[in-house]
Amino acid sequence: MVPVEIIIDMLKTGTSIPETDAAKGEVAWTSGAAYTAGDLRVSRGSVWVCKLTHSGRTEIPEADTKHWGRNGPSNRMAPFDDYANTKAVGTGSITYVLQPGFFNGLAVYGMEGTTYSVVVKASPGGAIMRKWSGDLFSQASGFYELLFAPLVQTVQLSFDDIPLGPDAELTLQITSSPGKRVAVGTIKVGDWRQFIGERTRGGAEYGAQSERKPHTLRQYNEDGTYKIVRRTSSRNVSCSIKVDGDQAMYADAILGEIEDIAVPFEATDLPRYGYLNTLGFVSGSIRADNFSTASINLKVEGNI
Repeated sequence: MVPVEIIIDMLKTGTSIPETDAAKGEVAWTSGAAYTAGDLRVSRGSVWVCKLTHSGRTEIPEADTKHWGRNGPSNRMAPFDDYANTKAVGTGSITYVLQPGFFNGLAVYGMEGTTYSVVVKASPGGAIMRKWSGDLFSQASGFYELLFAPLVQTVQLSFDDIPLGPDAELTLQITSSPGKRVAVGTIKVGDWRQFIGERTRGGAEYGAQSERKPHTLRQYNEDGTYKIVRRTSSRNVSCSIKVDGDQAMYADAILGEIEDIAVPFEATDLPRYGYLNTLGFVSGSIRADNFSTASINLKVEGNI
């Protein structure tokens, strides 16, 4: 997916997390106030840290880089960076209402909750174009697992075939039990691009593989004991794709378009191959096999 950059103005009425989430300890920046080095304030969807003690200044933190430095996204905007481990957190349910312009796909990562709902309308308050809902647990693979094994939390979802429209409105809701934690790590909307030509050839070949890359730190002592600093893991994916030769330049254009952008990647949309899907940086090479075919070798370095 080539993602749309989500800015705070694209979040509309109905989004449940406030611009400054006092429940999470956030405090809004105020023009002309007095600030001490180390103070944290929220402005335009970002948390800013005061670098120099000052008072009476009216420039917003984004424009006052001498006195303020960005410390990360606010709770409201946390799902719109490239990291699934920076999560928007709420209680009971979280709702996002977006109007991002043209998009035909949605990908969501790092969810915590029991159910989800996605509704796409042609315009705010308009006709429903697409609608999905379901629970956030993988189905049991057999009778034994159904009776005795805990269900695995679904942490990634993707949706495509969304009709394009300049005023389309997307509503995503994730719910949990009343009073329980609910969260979402990454929300990406944009344009799905396929490495598949107009003929029968295309798509990932068998042999595609994924690799879990843990970022946990193990600190070893001289006596052999160790201390574990637990961190999240990412998923790297590699695969090969065979396309018609006249589609190679199109594939090259896609690779150029997503250079240095963390993007949703799916080797296939079949649920049983969900381990071949990830969010990360895509690189690849294209080989001319012969006059009529080309091979694309892709590597995706997953984000945490």
